[in-house]
Amino acid sequence: METEELVSGFCKKQNQTRMVFCEFECTGEGRRILISMDCEYGKCEHSQTCALMSGAKAGAVT
Repeated sequence: METEELVSGFCKKQNQTRMVFCEFECTGEGRRILISMDCEYGKCEHSQTCALMSGAKAGAVT
């Protein structure tokens, strides 16, 4: 089953607060796998220290 979530926080690249739309796949074991997001996470130079996506990934597997 897939779920959608809006995550709000500060984006270092854009130097502003923004909302990011994230899609998660929920497994039978209760884990959430991050499938996609509408930002450049992973390609952005701030991906390793991104506070915005760290909130979205809490409890999720990437």
